[in-house]
Amino acid sequence: MATRIGWMACLLFLISGQLGALEVDFQASVDRTRVEQAEPIRLTLRITTDENIAHMPAPELALGDFVVEGPSISVQQQVNVVNASFQATYIRELNYVLYPRRKGKITIGPVRLELGAEVHQTEAIEIEVVAKSRQRKPPAGAETRAGRGTGIEDKLFVQADSDRQRVYVGQQLTLDYELIYRLQLYDVGFKEIPSFAGFWVKDLFVAQQLKAQQQIINGIRFNVAPLRRVALFPTSAGKHRIEPLAISCEVPNARRGRSLFDDFGFRRSTKPVVVQSEHFEIEVLPLPVEGQPVDFSGAVGQFVLGARAAPDEVPAGDPVTLRIEIAGQGSMDQIKAPDLDGLDGFKVYDPKVEEREQVHNNLYGGSRIFEYILIPERGGSLEIPSIRFSYFDPLEETYKISKSQAIAITSSGTPEVAASAGLGLSRREILEVGRDIQHIKPDLRELEQRTSLYKSKMFWAVQASLPLAFLGLLLYQRHQQRLEGDVAYARRRRAKGEAGKRLERARQLLNEEKRTEFHAEIQRAVTVFLADLFNRPAAALTSRDSCMELLEEGGIDPDLMGKVGDLLGQCDFERFAPTDSSRGDMGRLHELAEQIITELEEST
Repeated sequence: MATRIGWMACLLFLISGQLGALEVDFQASVDRTRVEQAEPIRLTLRITTDENIAHMPAPELALGDFVVEGPSISVQQQVNVVNASFQATYIRELNYVLYPRRKGKITIGPVRLELGAEVHQTEAIEIEVVAKSRQRKPPAGAETRAGRGTGIEDKLFVQADSDRQRVYVGQQLTLDYELIYRLQLYDVGFKEIPSFAGFWVKDLFVAQQLKAQQQIINGIRFNVAPLRRVALFPTSAGKHRIEPLAISCEVPNARRGRSLFDDFGFRRSTKPVVVQSEHFEIEVLPLPVEGQPVDFSGAVGQFVLGARAAPDEVPAGDPVTLRIEIAGQGSMDQIKAPDLDGLDGFKVYDPKVEEREQVHNNLYGGSRIFEYILIPERGGSLEIPSIRFSYFDPLEETYKISKSQAIAITSSGTPEVAASAGLGLSRREILEVGRDIQHIKPDLRELEQRTSLYKSKMFWAVQASLPLAFLGLLLYQRHQQRLEGDVAYARRRRAKGEAGKRLERARQLLNEEKRTEFHAEIQRAVTVFLADLFNRPAAALTSRDSCMELLEEGGIDPDLMGKVGDLLGQCDFERFAPTDSSRGDMGRLHELAEQIITELEEST
């Protein structure tokens, strides 16, 4: 045992001695030190060792002034004869492709490699970038070489245009990127997308392929292809830098004359290039403090608030649905739910939120809908007061407030009386009432005759009704508790009534021969009924497929699912590709909608 330990110690000593004697040669080189901005530089890191290292650590590079591809790694082994013995050398190469981000002199700093206990470092390399970015819109009167020079930058560049250079926090600015070229391009793709730090970003358009139109720029015909359009909403005040967007592609190699292969349509030899837009700054102003409303939540844009409640006449304890919609143009993420905690006479549940996005004339917006369940806590006339929403209008540079009208709600009875409905009388009260309402007999002998109470049919009928009355009370109390604590139950309970109102509205549109509106209302009646029935957001059921998935999850009969799919498909077709459907066809569609809603309610 001692001998084995001794051999292991010797082996470890020899291995450590070999590692300590590891010979490493670490070098960095580039294929050229003077380059145009759109052209690549190939950086090679060469690590030569006299031993095969299985796990080579990654070198530390500082390449912030370049767009970087790679590395690709190659490993080779060389065997040399030295003093009549074989000596192996292991070479590992890391190859990077660098595209300069700017012109001028750029230094590739020393590259560090930590190998074992030693740190190896290469020499710094200085690169000169001589290309100049060509602006699509040069200063007035300035002379330009765009399209007339021989460099890549004269025939291919990326232009970034912003509709505003100065905005408020939360105000939209629209940024367009275009690729401008007059070369044959291959394999065009996004190389580097700006991070847009300091902005909330919404893509309005992203090109899947180049769709160029010809334009005359500085007297030269160019192809101009839209690349990307984004809506930016700054989140903080100050100067914000928009970083360049980089595009990679292949362009033909410059060569004199033509070859035989060109005439037969063979693709010419190409070289890779990367072009990028100029960076620029956006000045973001803080929102003014003067005149800022107390309930301002940060919304910036142009908005309108609307509110409606249904039904407006309910028994005490039954739910009322309050629907508040805030719609307009601007950043939707700053629109918060109105505070209804102080609503007098109602118990208020947390709202269900739906959001709809919309882009109109390159302005991002839409609507946010808050749906509250309100339970009247007393009878009589109640009121939902005016609801307000404050926002900042950046175009008029002032704060504005949008208000709804007050809504009157009539609640009949009281929760206490409603809760006791169906309780009936106690046994003692029933006996007292039974004595009080005995019929007066005109015959004295009949009055003298006494009948045992237990022999009376009325007695046993009342006795039998007591358990039923108690069961009715329990069911009613459970119903009230579910209305107060189960929003899904409240939605299911009112689902068919709400659908009936929409179908009645569709009947009116049918009589007015408004075909498109009729089919839209039929579709809305069915989809909202499904949303209420399965307690899903109505905004999530925007297509026929989403409705089919919901019905399949709910275990609905396939035949009934087919009816729903046919109805929704017909409504979509009539809305977006209207035909001359007759009143009879529309009437049958209305009847089918009623039948489907009834069958869906029975099947769940």
